Amino acid sequence: AGVQIFAQMCAIKGEVPLGPRGSKISEPLERTESPYDPGMIFAPSPLPSPFPPASRMFLDGVTHALGPLRDGQERKEVHVVSWNVAAVNNNPFEYWITHHDPAYNELMDGVQDFLDHPGERDVGVHEVFTDKMFNQLLCDMIDANISGLKEVARLWRDDFSQRKIVSGFLKDAEIGKKRLASMPDRITNTINTVGGGTQRRPTVINFYGGELSTMSSWWSQWRAFIFQCEVQVFKGKNHKGPIRPQVVYELFDPILQSKYPAVTQEEEAISIPLQILCLAIFDAVLVHMMLSVAPETWQQIRESIAQAMLLEKERRTAHILMDTYCDADVLFLQEAPGAVNECELLTALSKKYFKLSPGGIDGKRDQNSLVLCSRSTFVKEGVLDITEEVLVTLGQLGNGKTKRSYVHGDLIACTLQDKEGVMFLLASFHGDTNGFSTKPIIEAIHKTAETSYPNHKLIIGLDANTYKVHSDQHQGVDDFQDFLESAHMTSCWGAGVDASSPTTCNARTHLQPQLNKAIGKKDRIAKADKNMKDWIVFNQAQLEPSATAKDNTGKRHFIDNMVFPTMQFPSDHAIVSTVLSWK
Repeated sequence: AGVQIFAQMCAIKGEVPLGPRGSKISEPLERTESPYDPGMIFAPSPLPSPFPPASRMFLDGVTHALGPLRDGQERKEVHVVSWNVAAVNNNPFEYWITHHDPAYNELMDGVQDFLDHPGERDVGVHEVFTDKMFNQLLCDMIDANISGLKEVARLWRDDFSQRKIVSGFLKDAEIGKKRLASMPDRITNTINTVGGGTQRRPTVINFYGGELSTMSSWWSQWRAFIFQCEVQVFKGKNHKGPIRPQVVYELFDPILQSKYPAVTQEEEAISIPLQILCLAIFDAVLVHMMLSVAPETWQQIRESIAQAMLLEKERRTAHILMDTYCDADVLFLQEAPGAVNECELLTALSKKYFKLSPGGIDGKRDQNSLVLCSRSTFVKEGVLDITEEVLVTLGQLGNGKTKRSYVHGDLIACTLQDKEGVMFLLASFHGDTNGFSTKPIIEAIHKTAETSYPNHKLIIGLDANTYKVHSDQHQGVDDFQDFLESAHMTSCWGAGVDASSPTTCNARTHLQPQLNKAIGKKDRIAKADKNMKDWIVFNQAQLEPSATAKDNTGKRHFIDNMVFPTMQFPSDHAIVSTVLSWK
């Protein structure tokens, strides 16, 4: 279970990492070490896995799909699947999930009640993070030669220690605006290290595997992590030169007033020790709350989520693709981790598909768009990566701003042919959060196809990040549909696209640093991010869709008004599939 996320699906033997247009593409991807530190990993769940071992999958019939799909028949259609597999979130509690154990809902109800109606539980910060703990923290910062401690000690004495843990700290809007807890949490929550390792801060809101059953045990582990743990932070495969080891506290950056205007100049000057103090208080309050709400069960629940969402995510993802969608000719994937390793499931998948990926896959951000092509349908030789050509067209169309904001790894576009000699231009794309890069990118792909590859069948699988209502903040579904029609394109959803038919349904809980974004249990459906974000787009003169479906179970079935991911379905995006027939 200690392999890298999505390794079992993505590390395809003999895969095709794409080089510059026209270059030979044959190098296998580099192997990496396991990211899981044995001392920080959760033990296997005592519950039986709902998924059989890879060897049993072969015996149970997965390999029936590994041969030619239409041997001896002329191809007239392709089965296409698009899925944002959504890289693992570091915080297992950040979003509501559908969990089979009633204790999960009891825990989350307890947390919400603690925060919404704290009453006498809203004790002083100094009763949870004590003066003794602060003095120990102060000594640690003195030993680390951190400056600004006199002022931080004054702020502790006169301000922070006098606050209430809920109303005065967790719910303080100014702390949120100044990023005094969320910024250091983002930096230290889960640290990816050189060699594929991972170091996690002792906190409630990550997959830390240590025992946090008492405040004293948490505090000793927290201090050791911040002031003794030495890391070499992974900076991406393209990083040149040595990476010096750093103690975790050295990773903290100043919070600048120029970027966060709520921060005063005085706070900016002492922002590093101030962040350390606020992070310590934040984590202490969370541990205190969990020990108050569900002392016997909260770590077991977190472990079960880790088992499903982290340790078995790659197995579950691969299982769905290999079993439920084993008849697909093309798999468009978005936000796929770039890490690769050899394994049984990987070997099985590689017999069915070869992988097309961006030339310099983004290992640091670890969210990449990929195309997996059926070996029985397509010819691996002669594949051309035209991603850069599309980006050049993007600039020529006057979308320089979109090009500058484009994040490497979000797009892969390539040309290839099937075994019948039919030429294809396939692209997988992940849009920005608000969806405003989607139309310019699709326009650039379409223009490139129209100008340079007019005889290629154009198919794009994408997470467009489109929303029910169009505004100056979000790209709307209907506006995107109008754009497609104006470009003589269409989608798997057809002309009568229903903007209220979502492919996502997720909502933040109260167990994350930005409580202003939290949604309570009773509103987790009504106020969820329920939007149609996932599409399969193509040239309407070339192809027509049939059997279009969405799936949030992994079983070719969609359950309405259910938050996902679930313990069985590992993504917060539905799978979209369709059959495209020649016109």
